[in-house]
Amino acid sequence: MIRMIASDLDGTLLEPVEHLPDGLFDTLEELDKLGITFVAASGRQYDNLRRLFAPAARRMGFICENGALNMLRGKEIKLQGIEREMGLAIIRRLMELPVCILVSGRHTCYVSPENRAFTDDMVYRLRNTIAVVDRLDQIDDDILKISAFAPDGVASFAPALEREWSHRLNAVVSGRCWFDFGTASKETGIKALMETLSLAPDEVVAFGDQFNDVTMLDAVGHPYLMENASQQLKTRGYRLCSKVLPVLRSIVENRGELPL
Repeated sequence: MIRMIASDLDGTLLEPVEHLPDGLFDTLEELDKLGITFVAASGRQYDNLRRLFAPAARRMGFICENGALNMLRGKEIKLQGIEREMGLAIIRRLMELPVCILVSGRHTCYVSPENRAFTDDMVYRLRNTIAVVDRLDQIDDDILKISAFAPDGVASFAPALEREWSHRLNAVVSGRCWFDFGTASKETGIKALMETLSLAPDEVVAFGDQFNDVTMLDAVGHPYLMENASQQLKTRGYRLCSKVLPVLRSIVENRGELPL
């Protein structure tokens, strides 16, 4: 029987307009009654996710900041940030590139004042808790994750960043316009939650669509990849689906069993 379901958000669970699908909260309530814990797995901060899933958040798990902060039913399960000097070195490297930088701390995200449109997008569209600081390389907080945003895409500089940093920490493309750095991963988060709930991989389903989802998908017994994912990811042999909610509904209708 399935006892936990984890899903990435952007490009996976969320609709194209970045809203949760209609009927999701009713389905999450039915899953909860079956003893199945639903987990939102994302590069987003905890405050953002908690607000997004407000009607169900107290019963859920959250893999936040790509696994750097992991929560279960309102309690912190595992925190894993970036060593400070390494984090500051990454920030200084990104300051050389034409990108917007988002530094995730324990309770807020930090941005610099240069790009007001980017800050407004983080606050008003994504609903992040944000602090604007003059110098990102002088913040006094745990550094959980560092993200670079390029409106025209990260393809031009992503390979160089991977070569420079991937031997020291996770340095991965997390979307067409996003590149993330962290010492944790979604695998870190899913395994922490599985251990807390004493779950075997065969009791866990996960959904994803990007390269930063791969470690989470590989850690569970039933990985699903979205049909709009890159062809490179499709060669890994995951089950494919076009939408998450119909699979959740089928698990409810099968009383916690995964349909064949």
